[in-house]
Amino acid sequence: MSGMDPETIRMVVDVSGLAITLAGFVFVIMQIRRLGQSIRTTAHAAIYSQAADFRTHLMTYPELRKYFFDGANIETGHPDYERAATLSELFLNYLEHLSVQKSHFAGTDGTAWIKFAGQSLERSPISRRRLQENEAAYSPKLLALLR
Repeated sequence: MSGMDPETIRMVVDVSGLAITLAGFVFVIMQIRRLGQSIRTTAHAAIYSQAADFRTHLMTYPELRKYFFDGANIETGHPDYERAATLSELFLNYLEHLSVQKSHFAGTDGTAWIKFAGQSLERSPISRRRLQENEAAYSPKLLALLR
């Protein structure tokens, strides 16, 4: 650069700086996209893990399934009530996770999850009751499925 005038040197430095800045922006955008994908993958894994936990309990206590998917009611004095109530809270946490995460996923996944959560609440009197009794403990997004 010894033969260049100061104005040319300044222009080369400015163009080089601009190129480096643009490359930096592209790099940052790529990293943000990767972070978004990683967050979605982690959220999916957490949701599927909660579903697996719930299903494991149902496999251990298959007699409780009817209280979550078949519309059967269970009253306080029933011998399985405490177990069903505890499982209902686990189930509600799972449904809450689905309802809160819905906006972070592709339309079909999120829509299917919300339909599943709403349908599950319709078919589970104990879950509806536990949700109504403990509204302050759950997200407004899950509570909206009650209405």
